[in-house]
Amino acid sequence: MPYAVAAQPLVESLPFANGTAAWFERLRRLPQSMLLTSGTSSHPAARYDILVADPLFVLRTRNNVTTVTAADGTVVETSYEDPFAVLSRFCPLQPDSAQPELPFTAGVVAWFGYELLHGANRIEPHKADSLHLPDLLAGFYDWAIIVDHQLQRTSLVLSCADPQRAQRVRQQLATVPSPAADNPFRLQAPFKPEITRDEYLGRFQRIIDYIHAGDCYQVNLAQCFGAPCEGDSWHAFQQLQARANAPFAAFLQDGEHSVMSFSPERFLKVQNGEVITQPIKGTRPRSSDPDQDNSNRIELETSAKDRAENLMIVDLLRNDLGRICSFGSVSVEHLFELQSFTNVHHLVSTIKGKLQNPADVFRLMAACFPGGSITGTPKLRAMQIINELETIPRSVYCGVIAWIDRSGNMDSNIAIRTLVRDGNYVHCWGGGGIVADSVGAEEYQETFDKISMLIDGFGNR
Repeated sequence: MPYAVAAQPLVESLPFANGTAAWFERLRRLPQSMLLTSGTSSHPAARYDILVADPLFVLRTRNNVTTVTAADGTVVETSYEDPFAVLSRFCPLQPDSAQPELPFTAGVVAWFGYELLHGANRIEPHKADSLHLPDLLAGFYDWAIIVDHQLQRTSLVLSCADPQRAQRVRQQLATVPSPAADNPFRLQAPFKPEITRDEYLGRFQRIIDYIHAGDCYQVNLAQCFGAPCEGDSWHAFQQLQARANAPFAAFLQDGEHSVMSFSPERFLKVQNGEVITQPIKGTRPRSSDPDQDNSNRIELETSAKDRAENLMIVDLLRNDLGRICSFGSVSVEHLFELQSFTNVHHLVSTIKGKLQNPADVFRLMAACFPGGSITGTPKLRAMQIINELETIPRSVYCGVIAWIDRSGNMDSNIAIRTLVRDGNYVHCWGGGGIVADSVGAEEYQETFDKISMLIDGFGNR
């Protein structure tokens, strides 16, 4: 039962000067409110913000079971099949529906947890089931607010088949919310790592042993940090995004669960059939001392180890794209491009391909998921080793947050630099790729460098 939307969207102007946060304040208490924001930096992706809420249908996958629920709470379907196949059935594509300068008119906004396809890949369920978020949370939205920072334009895009539903949306946006009670987000204790330094180094050595045994070439090992918390997650997101200015940031709310992502990394973008993926591999910390900062940048740009690590992932992703993209269309456009963010420098590469059919966007996601930059090579063996060595499930961390328009266009992040709140406890992770010549102490420090902005943002480390 696919959802019904109008053949062509109705586009109405909203005041740009109100700002993205003010519009989201009017939506965020509606079911499955989600904000995807690209920040205001000079990054090439920093242009659009997408705000959605109150979907027609919601998909939730947990323990390999996908439940589809209508807006009134009715269970429409329960399925054991591939969740990407369920998505494709409930999101019929209309390739001619794309609108110039409107990235999203109707379709899916979702998080895809890292463990989503573990069952299909015959990876054992994680021994610790300490997080209670679904592996997939996807809403099917027939309206959205699009903020275009380049054109300084805010648009309400209505693809509602029901005119009364469209009118309710207008009324919701016309109602200025009452001033919220002051409920700032607070940590009740500092973030603490789930494992000790010695335990991390023991796991690091296990990976080195696996590499020497020929099991793998690279494994992305992460450690989790956690803290009890209270207050409003939206407050925390605004506070941290003001510092991070991340180009692939997202705030997603689902009852007691919230996801605050400040990702610098694109997973997959599809525009008129053209596919781009931009993996990050290679990191150095930023410094307030300009000379030291420049030295760190040069060290990264000239590091043979980091380039080799990046190239391994480029080869993996070329293979992933080649499974779905047209024969001969996959190419590497940029290798080892340096990009600088609030707290780190990164090496970023760009791989391109071409889809034969817009409907292949769901097959593309399934073929490439999870992203190679946060697993390792070969991917399946790396995922098995990660499952063996890491202490708790990654959940949304290292998964994907995405929008998929009914035209077949899409954009998505790798959910790194991401906080996952489960009730009154918040988790964040830091990780990095381990190769044969990695140094354990340096890799351990890199996990802190990558999340320093998140931890320091609340005044403690």
